[in-house]
Amino acid sequence: MKNQNYKKGKLGEQIARDYLIKKGYRIIRQNFQTRFGELDIVAGKDNLLIFIEVKLKVEADFGRPEEMITQKKLRQVKNTAEMFLMQEKTYLSNFKQYRIDAICIILNQDMTVKEIRHYENLTG
Repeated sequence: MKNQNYKKGKLGEQIARDYLIKKGYRIIRQNFQTRFGELDIVAGKDNLLIFIEVKLKVEADFGRPEEMITQKKLRQVKNTAEMFLMQEKTYLSNFKQYRIDAICIILNQDMTVKEIRHYENLTG
C-alpha cells in the first residue's frame, strides 16, 4: 500500500511538473525535505518563488484531493518553505515574494488525467 502511494505521489508530481512548465513556471527543486516536512515542488515565475503542494486521487478514491489540504498541512508547508529560504538564501535575492500553491489532480481508472486544478496563493 505504501509503495503504491509512493508511486501515485511521484506520478502526481510529474503531472504537476509538466503542467507548470507548460504554464511558464521554472522548476527549481523537487522533494525538498526538512524535519518539518517536504515541499513537493519549488518553482519560480516572474519574480515569485512558489512552493507547491501536489495532491492526487484516482477517480475511485473517496473524496477530492482538496480535502487533503488542511490548515495543519498548510502550516507544515509554510514552515518547510521558511526552512528552504533559510538554507537557500540566494533565492531571497532572486525573488521578491513567495506564495504557496496547490495542484490537485484527479486521474481516471486507467491513470490518465481527468482533471487538474491549480490553486494559487493559499495561506495557512
